[in-house]
Amino acid sequence: MDASFYGAVSLVAAAGYAGLAWAHRAGTVAATMPLASRSGQAMLLAVIAVHGLSLLPNWFSRDGLYFGFATSISWTLWLAVLLLWIESWFQRLPPITQGVFVVAAIAAVLPLIFPGRPLSTALDVSFRLHMLLAMLAYSTFTLAAASALLMLSMEKALHSTRRISIDSGGWWQGLPPLIGLDQMLLHMVFAGFILVTLTLGSGMVVGAELGRGLLRFDHKTVFTLASWALSLTLLIGHKWWGWRGRVAARWTLAGFVTLLMAYVGTRFVLEVVLDR
Repeated sequence: MDASFYGAVSLVAAAGYAGLAWAHRAGTVAATMPLASRSGQAMLLAVIAVHGLSLLPNWFSRDGLYFGFATSISWTLWLAVLLLWIESWFQRLPPITQGVFVVAAIAAVLPLIFPGRPLSTALDVSFRLHMLLAMLAYSTFTLAAASALLMLSMEKALHSTRRISIDSGGWWQGLPPLIGLDQMLLHMVFAGFILVTLTLGSGMVVGAELGRGLLRFDHKTVFTLASWALSLTLLIGHKWWGWRGRVAARWTLAGFVTLLMAYVGTRFVLEVVLDR
């Protein structure tokens, strides 16, 4: 199958995400939410599968691993939507979830615009595992950052002079209470911390196999270590000093930004700004 086929698959995935975003926006009650039914969940799973298919050429190319910043973003959103699909089996997703589908639609076609360049021709198991763990960490922190922004926005709305109700119309409709969001945020940060730890560990293995030593202190390693330290600090602060709410949200966003800069940011500068 040639590149034009996978390009068409990317467009189909983007159209599917856009359709889900529109349907999620149109659903205002539980009975009409597209992901409140098994058919809606099956439809989302089909779109996720199509999106994953579009990413296969970059992952298994004979010329090497094409993994630029656009492919990184696309993988991140693919895994983020997959986590949302799993979450939809346990609770109804609020209408604001449509924003994730919109971003995923853009991410699905982004590699067509910025295909990137091959990083390596050695596609051994440890290298692919390292990249997969990194993408899982990115996806987890992406959802954690989205939850943190929701918490900050919801807390600001609750403290405003205008009284609001969770059951009334608005962007907050269908969201869990702040306590529930706080617990979900900390669970995601803990999962992200474990994944970043495994990413660093697998990176050491890959570095040793390539003869570069256990740790190579480049931009990617420094930013990843910074994100790891910020996550650990938040978890310790929550355990010993009860950090939650606004404090936890800000630490989460700081960890997300540093992890994003570890790879996506540096690849964007190299590929788009410096054209390297």
